[in-house]
This record gives sequence, structure tokens and C-alpha cells, in this order.
Amino acid sequence: MQDVWYHRPMAPVAPLQQSYFRLVLTAEQVKLFYSGDKTRVQVTDSTGKTLNIPWSTLVSHVTPLGVRGDFVIRYDRQGKLRELRRLRSATD
Repeated sequence: MQDVWYHRPMAPVAPLQQSYFRLVLTAEQVKLFYSGDKTRVQVTDSTGKTLNIPWSTLVSHVTPLGVRGDFVIRYDRQGKLRELRRLRSATD
């Protein structure tokens, strides 16, 4: 007797939405986040949409100068963050 395997089709996955933005935070501004005074960063993406990003997702991008760069953020239809990636460092 052979085993019979049934393939159940998966529900279609909605594509992730993405936004592009530039962020420049000085070292002094970054201190406000480390002190716990602030936990979210508000940015405006390239289309004018306002986004509130958890500080914890930006910590890996902190340098002695602060946080500087062009970023892409990907999120699902419910607005849940799925990925944040720096595309390049911003220059003054």
C-alpha cells in the first residue's frame, strides 16, 4: 500500500509594502533614545507618508556620528514591520 500525500494550497500571501526615507540623527539626538526618553522615530518617506519606527530597529545603524543614511522599510498590510535596511550612508 502506498502512502498518499495531499497537497493543500496555501492562502495567497499579500506582497509587502515598502517605503524609502532618509534619516539623519546627530549623536546628541541619539542620546535621547538611549536614555529612554524616546522609543520611536518619526520619519517622512519619499512619498510624504509619515512613519513611526521603533528605535530598536535602528540601533544596529548607530555610529559615533549618530544615524545617517537612506533606508528602505518593508511592512505588511497591517503595518507590522518586516524589514529595515540601510541602502547607503548619507553624506553631509
